[in-house]
Amino acid sequence: MKKILVITWFYPPVNSSEGLVTYKLLNNSRYEYDVFTQKNSASWSYGNNDNLENNKNINCIFAESNNLKDWKKEAIKYFKENKNKYDVVMTRSMPPESHEIGIKIKKIKPSIKWIASFGDPIANNPYVSLTKKNDHTRFLVRVKRFPKTLARNMLRKYVTENPIENKTIKYSDMIIFNSIEQQKYMLGNKKKESIVLAHSYYDKLYPKNVKKFDDKIRITYIGHLDKIRTPKLLLEAVRELKQADTNLFEKLEVDFYGNLCTDDKLYIFNNELYDVIKYKKQVGYLESLKIMKESNFLLHIDANLSLVNNENIFFAAKLADYIGSGTPIIGITMLDGASANILRDINGLVLTYSKSDIKNYLRKIIYENYSFDLNKDACLEYSAKKVAEKFDDMVSSRLGVK
Repeated sequence: MKKILVITWFYPPVNSSEGLVTYKLLNNSRYEYDVFTQKNSASWSYGNNDNLENNKNINCIFAESNNLKDWKKEAIKYFKENKNKYDVVMTRSMPPESHEIGIKIKKIKPSIKWIASFGDPIANNPYVSLTKKNDHTRFLVRVKRFPKTLARNMLRKYVTENPIENKTIKYSDMIIFNSIEQQKYMLGNKKKESIVLAHSYYDKLYPKNVKKFDDKIRITYIGHLDKIRTPKLLLEAVRELKQADTNLFEKLEVDFYGNLCTDDKLYIFNNELYDVIKYKKQVGYLESLKIMKESNFLLHIDANLSLVNNENIFFAAKLADYIGSGTPIIGITMLDGASANILRDINGLVLTYSKSDIKNYLRKIIYENYSFDLNKDACLEYSAKKVAEKFDDMVSSRLGVK
C-alpha cells in the first residue's frame, strides 16, 4: 500500500506529550509513514534535547514555519502537490489546527481515508470548563452588576461550541480516543466509527539495570501541575506528618519535576517542607524514564473535575510511561474515570481527594513498609507493541487498508 500521511505539530525532535505518543505508535506500527511536522517551535513542549531516532518506516517532512498559521498553509500546500501519494491521512490533535488541515484535505481529496486522533476534547473540555467556572465566579464577584444569565450563556458558548471538533467528527472516517471515558464523553449518542487506543510505553527507551534509591523512600512526580491540577492535599498531609516527626526528611523525600503553581511553592516554603518536598527543574524525556525506574513510588495527580463532570475522562500520557517503568504508582484522582480504572487494572493505588486518606497511606509507606507490585500482565497491554498492533488491525479491518 501507499504510505500513510501523518499531520502533527509535535513530533521528535520536539518532545511533547502528543508528539511522544505519536512517536511510540508509529515506530511500532507495520505501516510506513510520512510525518509532516516542524522542529522550529518548542512552545508547549518539553524541549528537544533527546535524540529519539525513528525506525525505517518513518520519514519526517519538516515545515519551514515556526507558527501554526503558516504551518497550516505549508501542510495544505504539501498535500495539494502530493495528493496522489496518499490514500490515508492521520491528523493528531492537540493542537486543533491539525484537524483543520484534515478538514481541508478531505475537501481536496474526498476519497482519502481520514483518521482523526484526539488527545483532549477541543470543545466542552472539562478541565477548561472548571478553569472558566472559577474565572467566571471571580468575575461575577468583581462585577456584580453584570447580568448573571448573560455571563453564563457567554461562558457556555465559549466552552461548548467549536466547529473544528464538529466537522472533524462529521467528515473523518475513523476517530481515535485514548480512553473509553473520553469516547463516551465526546461522542455521546453520535454514531461514528471510532476506536479506543490507549497511550503506551516504549520498552527500548528505558535504561537497563537501574538501581532503586535506598537512602530513604523517594516518591516522584514528573509532569505539569497548576492551580487546578494541584498536589495541595499531599502537601498538607506531609505537613501534618512532619509536625509529628521532625526527622521525617530522613525517611521520606517527595520530588516534583516539572511545573508547580506559585501558591504550592509558597506553601512548601512557608511551612518549611523543603527538606522533604523537593521542587526540581524539568528534565528531558529519556532522563525522566530513568528517574521513574530509580524511584520507590511514582505519584500521579489528576484535577478534581467533580464540579463539572462526574468522572475523569483524561488518560495522561505520562501515566503510560509510569506503567512501563514497573515502579509502583500512587494515584490521587477521581474514584470514577480513566486513571482510576487503569490503576485498578494494573494493581496501582487509587486515593481520593482526601487529606486523611493520603496521610494514612503515606504513614503506612513510611512506618509500616507498605508496598505493592504492579500486575505485569496487565501492564503489557499498554506496551507500544501491543497498542500499535491494535491500531494496525483496526486500520486494516475498518478502513480496508492492507
